[in-house]
Amino acid sequence: MSDLKVSVVVPARNAAAWLRECLESIRSQHPHEMIVVDGCSTDDTAAIARECGATVISDEGRGLPAARMLGARTATGEVVALIDADVVLPPDSLRRLLDEFESGGYDGLQFGLASEADGPGYWGAALAWHHNHSRVRSWFGVSATLMRRDVLLSVGFDDDFRSGEDVELRIRLEQAGYRLGVSDSVVVRHRFDDTFDYARDQWLQDGAGMARTVRKHPGRAGWMAILPLLATVRGVGLSLFKAPRFLPYWMGFFLYNYRAMFGEILRPAHKPISVGGNAAWLAAARIAPMITGFLFWALAALVLPAEQIGLGSAVVSAALLTVQLGMLGVGPATLTLLPTETDGGRRLVATSLLTVATSSLFGAGLLVVITRWLGTGVGEAWNDPLVTVLFLATALLAASAYQLDHVGVAQQRADRTLVRSLVQSLVQLAFLAAGFAVGIRDLSVVVGAVAAGALASVLVGFRQLARAKVSPDWKGGLRPGPALKLLKPGLPNHALMLADRAPGYLLPLIVASTLGPSSTAAWYIVWMMASAVFFVPQSAGFTLQTALAGTRARPGLVASALRASLVLTLVAGLILVVAGPLLLGFLGPQYASAWVLLPVLVPALLLSCVTQVYYGLCRAQGRLFEATVVATLAAVLVVAPAAAVAVNYGLTGVSVLWAVAQATASVIAARRLVTLTRVKPAATAGEIPSAARHQPT
Repeated sequence: MSDLKVSVVVPARNAAAWLRECLESIRSQHPHEMIVVDGCSTDDTAAIARECGATVISDEGRGLPAARMLGARTATGEVVALIDADVVLPPDSLRRLLDEFESGGYDGLQFGLASEADGPGYWGAALAWHHNHSRVRSWFGVSATLMRRDVLLSVGFDDDFRSGEDVELRIRLEQAGYRLGVSDSVVVRHRFDDTFDYARDQWLQDGAGMARTVRKHPGRAGWMAILPLLATVRGVGLSLFKAPRFLPYWMGFFLYNYRAMFGEILRPAHKPISVGGNAAWLAAARIAPMITGFLFWALAALVLPAEQIGLGSAVVSAALLTVQLGMLGVGPATLTLLPTETDGGRRLVATSLLTVATSSLFGAGLLVVITRWLGTGVGEAWNDPLVTVLFLATALLAASAYQLDHVGVAQQRADRTLVRSLVQSLVQLAFLAAGFAVGIRDLSVVVGAVAAGALASVLVGFRQLARAKVSPDWKGGLRPGPALKLLKPGLPNHALMLADRAPGYLLPLIVASTLGPSSTAAWYIVWMMASAVFFVPQSAGFTLQTALAGTRARPGLVASALRASLVLTLVAGLILVVAGPLLLGFLGPQYASAWVLLPVLVPALLLSCVTQVYYGLCRAQGRLFEATVVATLAAVLVVAPAAAVAVNYGLTGVSVLWAVAQATASVIAARRLVTLTRVKPAATAGEIPSAARHQPT
């Protein structure tokens, strides 16, 4: 074995069924050496390896990443081939990949993988079909890969990973500037076992590995939290057109991936997440449920008449509005006060939850009384007592869930927010589907589904706190003193939040009262799509605020945040303009015509990038009054004439009105950003105490 200057490392545990064919395919190509790392197998793995001429060493059961590193340290060649036991190399493939590796100047090059089932059954065929049609095939991995030995030893696998170690390694290799690739011309056979247990193990390992990767690299890998959802949506679509028999496979893939992911994330971490990590988790927590949110309203639109959808969206918007009104700035105050609590925040958490729940419930009841007296628009929904009760429950539970988000951030564990957001959206969608399945076809099933999702989020949140040993101290949280302690710094910040967000919740109510439920349905679907993009500039503003308050503050940070926000919003906006009409057309003709609103809303979303970065800078510098004035001006420009504009110009007029308000605010924000980034930040009266005021911009 000396023709090729390649040391082949094959990690194997109980792989007797596959190992001989794998090793014979390697030995026939005469590598420099062949090392099998046995993972304490109980079958004939080690004996077969010796029969095939391999050097056998043991990893003492430490797992696959450790086995690969042990093999690399034992190897004597400059190039190491990591080959899994379920891979078979075609003749001369190792030499051809080595030629491509050296001529391309690679540090790591993976074989192309052609997956196949090791049997005639369903699960092996489904796994192979998934992999052969997956975009993941183009990702660099280590199941059949050449690597420079010194690079592998210097970077190495993370011993904390039992799965997903290849993705995590790729991130660090790319960060270090190494050249990686996947061959298009040299392909090997990659086999899957043909049992459900094997498929389930694959799903569980993938979910847990992604969770660990996201936790370790939230900035680069945070988006992977929604990867199983995206893969399921894509896989179901491909299966419908090409292989309908594999549709059940995707249900198992989705459920077991997220089961493992949630289990890994819910497991108490050894240390808090970084500031940047918390920001990435927050972004994922807001964006991930958007897909299931669209599926929720799409399903409702396919089953219920437009009048019911419009009224349902108005009720949901009313609930979200009461939550924003009822927060009273308690959330931002929690971020400041909770880390200083000596009991881990148990009493403060209880106080904050009781405060926002009581305030939101009171606001919801007041809204019911006022709108019922007015009679039109959302007031029509209160004719059904069940809808009224479900609305009040939604306001109460949604406020509690939203406050638990702030608690997670204050505890430097915003990853919990993503878990609860996904649970909430999935329970909401499942409740709606179940309601339709049993024959419920009215407004109550929509509002009930939203309430059920919020309840699931709250229950998961309490479990998270219990696992972290900081369950709310309800008895200690009932006193008025702690509530006043929260409200004193919270109320000044509350005005800015309301002015910024309230128009988004008020517009569906105004449209419902002026144009009727049918128009509200079309508006709400389009507005929901735009809101998904609008979170990008909002996230940039909050991320900037966090960075200025922490150790990442540096000159040029504002400009950097603005550039990133504009680029990401532009990309997301273009996708919305292209895909939006197709999605609206899928829902039916009463929604299809609303596509004309998208070219109006998307430019306004770009303008909001400037405004949101400005708000983030103002929050960091304690300029709350100034930012609130700008946000209030924009809100008044939208809300005050909205009813008249809706009557005379319809939904297009409302969209233009919102765009004009965003343009006005962005012009003011741009001028102030230029001024504020040229002078030293000055403290203002009534500002919330923050470490950010001492940091350079």
